Amino acid sequence: MKKTFTNNLPKKSIVLQNHYFSINNLTEILKMSQKYVALLRGINVGGKRKLKMADLRESVLKIGFKEVSTYIQSGNLFFTAEEKNATILEEKLAQHLLEEYTYDIPVIIRTSEEIEKVIAQNPFPEAEDFKQLHLIFLKEKPLETSIKDFQKLEFPSEEFKIEAQHLYVNYTDGVRNSKLSTTLIEKKLNTKATARNWKTLLKIESLLKD
Repeated sequence: MKKTFTNNLPKKSIVLQNHYFSINNLTEILKMSQKYVALLRGINVGGKRKLKMADLRESVLKIGFKEVSTYIQSGNLFFTAEEKNATILEEKLAQHLLEEYTYDIPVIIRTSEEIEKVIAQNPFPEAEDFKQLHLIFLKEKPLETSIKDFQKLEFPSEEFKIEAQHLYVNYTDGVRNSKLSTTLIEKKLNTKATARNWKTLLKIESLLKD
C-alpha cells in the first residue's frame, strides 16, 4: 500500500524521496563518508620521488583518511572521508605529502561516480589496445583559449578529445613513440595533469565499487 504524507510531520523534520528524517538524522546522513581515489602525479618513475605504497597507506591515516588502500606503484590511493569538497581534500593530501616526504606532488581526486561517467563517455570505444588508450586527468578545467590552441596541434599517431577536466588520448602508435606527453599537455593547457591507461582506469572503477 502506497504511503501518503501529510503536514502532520514531527517538528524539525524534512522529507526526502517520500521519507521523512529528523534534522538530527539528516545531519548524520550528511556526515556519511564518501569514497574517493587520489591520483598522484609522477611518483616512482625513473627512480625519482620514491614512495612505498605501504608507507603511504599508513601515513594518510594521520590526516583522517579512512579505509585506505592502494593499487600498483603509480599512485592510486583509495580512501573514505566525510569531506565532500574534493579540492579541500586535494590540498590537504598535497600538503601532507610535502610535509611528510618533502615531495611537491600534484594530487587529483575523483569520486566513483565521476570515474564511471568518464568511462561511459569514452569517445574512442573502438580503440584496439586499452593500454594505448589513456585518460589524462586535469586538475582544473582549461580556459577556452587554451583548449582552442591545443586542438590546433597536430600529432600524426594520436587521437584526442577534451571533455571538461579530462583529456582522452588514443596513442595508436604507442605511448613511448609519442610526442604528446603529460608534460606537454600540462604546458599547453596550463594545468597539472596525470595519466592512466584504460586498463588501469577500469581497475580503479572496480576498486571504487568494492
